[in-house]
Amino acid sequence: MFDLTLAAIAWEPQIRGALAVLIGFVVLCGSVYLLLATNSGARTGLLLAIAGLFGWMSIMGAVWWVYGIGWSGQDPSWHAVELDFDGGAGAVTEVVADDPDFSDWETISEDNPSFGELEAAATDALTTQLTPPPYETASDFEILGMAETGGKPDRASDSMIDRVANKVTNSLRLTHPPHYAVVMVQHTIDQGPVEPGQPPHIAEADPSAPEAALILERDLGNLRLTPAVFTFFCMVVFGVTANVLHRRDKREAENRARTEPLAV
Repeated sequence: MFDLTLAAIAWEPQIRGALAVLIGFVVLCGSVYLLLATNSGARTGLLLAIAGLFGWMSIMGAVWWVYGIGWSGQDPSWHAVELDFDGGAGAVTEVVADDPDFSDWETISEDNPSFGELEAAATDALTTQLTPPPYETASDFEILGMAETGGKPDRASDSMIDRVANKVTNSLRLTHPPHYAVVMVQHTIDQGPVEPGQPPHIAEADPSAPEAALILERDLGNLRLTPAVFTFFCMVVFGVTANVLHRRDKREAENRARTEPLAV
């Protein structure tokens, strides 16, 4: 049985990884607790070890919370809500139906960082997410342009005051306006199979094919929710243990200050 257990640990990398983390955690926390317990007593040493551990994790969670890293939640993403093969004129989404020509929308250029994210989201939606998928592969359509509307308000200018004010107001905003984007696509010309030894065909939009408007909505996700909950939990545990230690110190100080003789 022992040989089978060792064989399973050696064969499964997940088990090895879990055991390495568990042993490291036990050795780190256990060695600190052992030192504190031998100098302060078992109970006080345990309180000191817990307070130190959760105080450190509170700081770590706060860093995760601010920068959206570590044990984070769901990242913001684009989700397809509608595909209109009439270029937006027949869309039922309210924000598009009110402006089917996208005249008040802001054009997204190819050098915009949002272009690549929207391109990937549109490709995934057009080939896998929508039921049934309108295109089989990414080479079956050509992206003609993109535009967006809504979302967080942009800063008025590039001045330092406007940058700071926009950053603070957007960070403190509890609710965010809906953020929509439209990706105009068109079916490509079927150029036939690629001959052996030749480079792949460059996709060309078919002028006779209708332009389709893919409407996507921005899902803000909950990137900072998980580290925020983690931080609050660690701060509560740290506060409780620190309060217990403080009350123990006060009782000990009162006992040391007594002058009456000890009753036997």
